[in-house]
Order: sequence, then C-alpha cells, then structure tokens
Amino acid sequence: MKITFKNIAVVTSLCSALVLAPASFAGHNGVNYQGERDNSYHQMSEKKFAKLSRKLDLSESQQADIKALRSEEKAQMEVLKPAMKAFREQVKTLMSADNFDEEAFVQLQAGNQDVFAAMALTKAKSKFAMKSVLTEEQLAKFRSMKHKRSRR
Repeated sequence: MKITFKNIAVVTSLCSALVLAPASFAGHNGVNYQGERDNSYHQMSEKKFAKLSRKLDLSESQQADIKALRSEEKAQMEVLKPAMKAFREQVKTLMSADNFDEEAFVQLQAGNQDVFAAMALTKAKSKFAMKSVLTEEQLAKFRSMKHKRSRR
C-alpha cells in the first residue's frame, strides 16, 4: 500500500474512533449504561456552585439570590420540558423513516419556534439577573473563568 496523506487520515480517524469508542458507552447526562438514573449529575451541579461561590467569594446573600434564580429558571424550564420531549420524539420518528422528509422537518422546526424562543428568553433573563447579583470584580473574574473554560 502506498502511503499518502489520504491513507494517513483514514488510519488516524479509525484509530481515534477505536480509542474513543469505549468512552461513548460510559454513563452520559446522568444516565448510566443500564439506563438507570444517576444523581451524580445533580451533585456535580452543586459542586460547581460551591466552586463558583469559593472562587468568586460570594456572600451568603449572593449565594441565596443565585440559588433562587437557578430554581426559578429550573421551574420555567420544567414547564417547557413536555413540549421539548414531544419535539424530540417527533424528530426521532422522522429520523427513523427510510427517506428523510426535509419539508416535514422544516415544518416541525417552525412549529416549535415558540418553545425554542421561550427557552432562549428564560436563559437570557437568568444570565442577566445573575449579572445584577455579582459585583464588577466578581463579574470580571466570572468572565475570565468562563473564557478559560471555553478554551478547553
């Protein structure tokens, strides 16, 4: 076999697929490989909040305000959850068909724009409200932490 860049790319992609494949069978999004709920996802969220509190040196009142904002956002997202679940089920049905129906997918997306907009609005309101809780120094440090995290 003649060694070319195309052959190297194919071999590299196959090797990376074989190396990364076992990781895809591990638990994902709080669900382990047997389909059972794993609460470590929620615990991690609490760990992240504790780390955020420590790094930003949040006061007790700031922590309480942020927790209230998070619970309010969660409640608003819970209202939208059934609509998103129905959307995902409809997408799954479209994807399981023999031929992809582009028109049906576009109509499905268009029909759910109000749900998507409501979710985006809820997230934007929550982010804006969190900005009002933090001081300027804390906000600057939070942005730098976010920037470092996005580079990973």
